[in-house]
Amino acid sequence: MTGLLAALSAVTQPEFRDRLRWAVRVRWLVIAGFFALALIADGFGLFTSITPCVEAAAAGVLINGLNHWAVLRWRGVLPITLIALCNDLLQITYVTINTGDVQSPFVMMYVVQVSATAMLVNTGVAAVVACTAVVLFGAALAGKSFGLYPVGGLVTSATDPVPPALLYQGTWSAFLLYSLGLLVYLGGYISQRLSQSERDLAEQNRKLGETVDALAASNCELVAAYDRLKQAEAHLIQSEKMHALGQLVAGVAHELNNPISFVSANIEHLRLYVDRLTRLLDAYDAASLSTTDRVRIAELKTELRLREVLADLPGLLADCEEGAQRTKRIVIELRTFSRSDVYDRWRRIDIHQCIDSTLALLSHRLKNRVLVHRDFGELPEVECLPGQINQVLMNLFANAADAVGNAGNIWVTTRLATACDSSSRNGWEVVVSVRDDGVGIPPEIQSHIFDPFFTTKDVGKGTGLGLSVSYGIVQKHGGVLAVDSVPGTGATFTMRLPVERLEAS
Repeated sequence: MTGLLAALSAVTQPEFRDRLRWAVRVRWLVIAGFFALALIADGFGLFTSITPCVEAAAAGVLINGLNHWAVLRWRGVLPITLIALCNDLLQITYVTINTGDVQSPFVMMYVVQVSATAMLVNTGVAAVVACTAVVLFGAALAGKSFGLYPVGGLVTSATDPVPPALLYQGTWSAFLLYSLGLLVYLGGYISQRLSQSERDLAEQNRKLGETVDALAASNCELVAAYDRLKQAEAHLIQSEKMHALGQLVAGVAHELNNPISFVSANIEHLRLYVDRLTRLLDAYDAASLSTTDRVRIAELKTELRLREVLADLPGLLADCEEGAQRTKRIVIELRTFSRSDVYDRWRRIDIHQCIDSTLALLSHRLKNRVLVHRDFGELPEVECLPGQINQVLMNLFANAADAVGNAGNIWVTTRLATACDSSSRNGWEVVVSVRDDGVGIPPEIQSHIFDPFFTTKDVGKGTGLGLSVSYGIVQKHGGVLAVDSVPGTGATFTMRLPVERLEAS
């Protein structure tokens, strides 16, 4: 019952409007066609009375006209449609009983009615209509058998000019053919609806395909954006670390510069003073003194080991001077590194100076265990962001130092080469190779070493950001950072930088 009510309520939906128009058209064809056939059959004297057909046709025209008006204006569709369905059953039963009951050709109208309802409304409603038709027809037959009302029928007299059997069969055939024609007409509507549904389904599939493609493209864009965000985050983290390191280095360099300048400046004065004191002692030795005084001074010189002290002083001063100079060089390297980080901007630099500065900063990690071999070619100055290039070199050298373990070698090679693409305005690029003799990189992870947060180091010893940030920096400069490694023979990282960038950043 709930499903039937839902099916009837669905009749009021806009998509049912076209179906109800077809229902109205079919009812007009049923009324006109069957009434015309009834008139023809009556003309041949088949029916005892044509009055039931006229009455049923008049009632059908009135109700279907009202239904037609309701569908066109889409007002009161549900109640008027129900009235039309009920009227159809009543009129069909009335005409059938009064034109020969089970022998009446109007019985075909039940088939047309149920078929049209199933095609145009709903199979559930059609089932109810069929059951109602059976009940009505059975009740009418029962009433007729008990003589409750007078009814008409078929003429069966043998004296008629046309044999009744032939007339009856011809009329039945005409009604059957017309019913089949109506069903074919309804089948055309169903075929049209199926074709339209197939076209709609194809269009929806096309739109769905476009939507899927758009979603796939959006998903690719989201994945790419996520990767860019991860790289930007990694670059930001590493840049902040390098910025903080630059500030720390600048402060340390400043604090070391002043005292070491005092030491370096005073060594020469100290050497002059020592020379003067030596001359004074020599003058005392040459002076005329009493024997007692000479003996006492000689004993004092022996006690103070004056001769050894005077012999050691030149060497001590030379060592102090060398230490001061080495400290000054370290301070210069620190200040160079800090300036390139804090005041980073596009400018021309000497790559060899960047390499030396970075290796000087890592000297504490390389000292006594890693031997660095330099093979520098003739290079022009490179237009770059010095702080970021220092950062790349720092990561490459630090990774190489970690790879060689307790003892090993690092080879740093530079050369000038023709640019592989149009990344440089003058067609030249600088190639820097950092090779180590460590354990190497397994082939299965070589394609992932530039991914953000990918690391082979133990927990707490690496963040997986160094190489990914370095890769992004080199790409930003229009260059290429690549790796070549055979497990057990070490790894070679090659950085290719255009000598001149194509456009301002």
